[in-house]
Amino acid sequence: MSGQAETLWETANRVSERALADGSLMPIVTDAQVLEEEGIAYFAHVVTANATKKFRATSSQGNPFLPYEPSLYVGEAGKEHVCLLNKFPVLSPHLLICSKTFVPQQTCLGLSDFQGWLRGFDHPDVFGFYNNGPVAGASQPHRHMQLVRSPIPLEQVIAAGELPFAHQLAPLQALDAEALYDSYLSMMANLGLLAEAEGGNCSPYNLLLTERWMLLFPRSKNNIEGIFANGINYSGRFLVKHAVQLEWLKQYGLMNYLADCSR
Repeated sequence: MSGQAETLWETANRVSERALADGSLMPIVTDAQVLEEEGIAYFAHVVTANATKKFRATSSQGNPFLPYEPSLYVGEAGKEHVCLLNKFPVLSPHLLICSKTFVPQQTCLGLSDFQGWLRGFDHPDVFGFYNNGPVAGASQPHRHMQLVRSPIPLEQVIAAGELPFAHQLAPLQALDAEALYDSYLSMMANLGLLAEAEGGNCSPYNLLLTERWMLLFPRSKNNIEGIFANGINYSGRFLVKHAVQLEWLKQYGLMNYLADCSR
């Protein structure tokens, strides 16, 4: 590397290898499948037995980000955030940009959140998502934005503004934290999602971010028939517990499921 500094993703790869070797990283092993619907190739992951480790580990853990496990530390993400590995990734590495002090996940994002989040966009195929509270699929109440490197099956549908549910889309020429924050506030206002009182909880939503666009949409429910949805589902990727759920989802309709979890 001849003196060049590591990117965040290069560091994450190195930390992931070490954390996997010492047992602190516990990937959820899945059987991956491709599902075709209306000309779109969605990704589906059916979990194997080791998924039960996650449920046992999180049931008594409290806040895993404060304090965080040192073995999952990737690096600083600005003055107010730290980058950690998701302990239970389906896609690895899976990065979390977490506030250093407790900030409720359900309150609206601030400029510093976007500044920290953008630290992870140092590679061209990064996909970011934010789950605003339990209804939107958040499993932890501590502020965290998420990052994976993944194809986006719904890219063309999203970019064309053709999603069949209420949403706001901002095409992007560059990733600038202040511009993103201003767009975010405008999109939140247009959808009626802003908290009425300063410091209060926003209405549930997901926020998706790539270097090409930012997408925001409201959420009305976090699951249908026990199949839970968070922001990554709206990229066209699904995680189910067993084959019966996958068959139900195929019959229900993948886009129909996403629309019914929104509003």
